[in-house]
Amino acid sequence: MKEVTQWHYQITSGASLGVTVMAYRDADLEKLKPVLDNARAMWVQTWQEQGAIDEGSCCGGKGIQVVYLGKRKRNWEYLTVIPSPPVQGNISAQRSVQPALDYLKSEGIDATYYDGWLN
Repeated sequence: MKEVTQWHYQITSGASLGVTVMAYRDADLEKLKPVLDNARAMWVQTWQEQGAIDEGSCCGGKGIQVVYLGKRKRNWEYLTVIPSPPVQGNISAQRSVQPALDYLKSEGIDATYYDGWLN
């Protein structure tokens, strides 16, 4: 992993605020594959336990993301490492993701849910 700075623009003050975070690289993600696979299975299972409902707006690209720094790249980006269960609705995906995020956090992985784009 590599330490990178995330810049956030504050609308109220007009200032940029830098926060240091750890970015995952290809080798890191390869080592974490079993953990990511477990989190994916957990997310799908939670969605199925909730009735496999398809509720919400149809969104593409939903998933769990990490901060990623690619080979020969200067700037980090968010990378979707776990796609959502086979559901189009963003509400159903969001309601079922928390156990997977909690599991990743317990494994020391800093990840966030991304709601995708409106389709």
